[in-house]
Amino acid sequence: MIESEAGLIERLRDLFNTSFENGVEVGIGDDAAVIAESKHKLVATVDMAVEEIHFKREWSTPFQIGAKLTTANLADVFAMGATPKYLLVAAAITEVNNSQTVTDLADGIRSVADKFKVSVIGGDLSKAEKMSLSITALGELSGKAITRDGAKVGDLVYLSALPGLSAAGLAILTRGLNRPKYVVEAHLNPKLAAPNSLMKVATAMCDISDGLGSDAGNIAKASGVNINLSKELLQKSDDYKDLAELATELGEDVFDWILTGGEDHFFLATVSADKASDDLGLLVGKVETGSGVVNLDGNAITKAGYQHF
Repeated sequence: MIESEAGLIERLRDLFNTSFENGVEVGIGDDAAVIAESKHKLVATVDMAVEEIHFKREWSTPFQIGAKLTTANLADVFAMGATPKYLLVAAAITEVNNSQTVTDLADGIRSVADKFKVSVIGGDLSKAEKMSLSITALGELSGKAITRDGAKVGDLVYLSALPGLSAAGLAILTRGLNRPKYVVEAHLNPKLAAPNSLMKVATAMCDISDGLGSDAGNIAKASGVNINLSKELLQKSDDYKDLAELATELGEDVFDWILTGGEDHFFLATVSADKASDDLGLLVGKVETGSGVVNLDGNAITKAGYQHF
């Protein structure tokens, strides 16, 4: 079915309509959205996904593409210690028969946004030779932002969950396989959990979408410290055994997946030792004196994670 731009906008207004108390005075359908003034600070981030760079249409459905990019956006807001509230979505699609593609993209976005009571308040549509999607997320911050430069020598290092499953899913897809299905799904539509416990105590935090080693390096450099990760501690994760067995089956190094895989959208945080708790997630290392190096058992991690350029 071919719909006009006006028809698609009307459809999207219906698809993104929610009953959330969201402070939106003017939403989809006008020249711009109007948001009621808030007493909280505003946090803003934007992410883009481009066909053949960030996703392949033969692997990913429009639903999965919309859901995955929404996950990436909301993770960045949570990483700052903020609560996501609004999304602006710009999509370029290839299909002449556009209605179902736009609907599926919207349903994917809502599948994640609704979980966290986030409202889509506007955006833009275009036709293009390759599909692309850009989402801007706006969040509210009631206190001080959790930045990358707050790690202190003596802090402990926590992960909200063990990374590597998305990289395993990519390895399976690259080989033309489709099982185990949950591993493939971890790459095509990774799940997001708000790092509520870490947000309360973190001295520094980031989303590890570019890989644990790279993103730990971002904290280490910004804070002027070294981060020493421990293989033994990483192996204590309940998820490690299955991941290691899959890596062996595929002839891969499980620690390549864990350290450089990326796209898991989990959280890495440094925490003062007096705030240590099993409830914070997986303890994986400590902050040491240094100048921006990430080590694994004392040896520098040299393999890079995802690089955009």
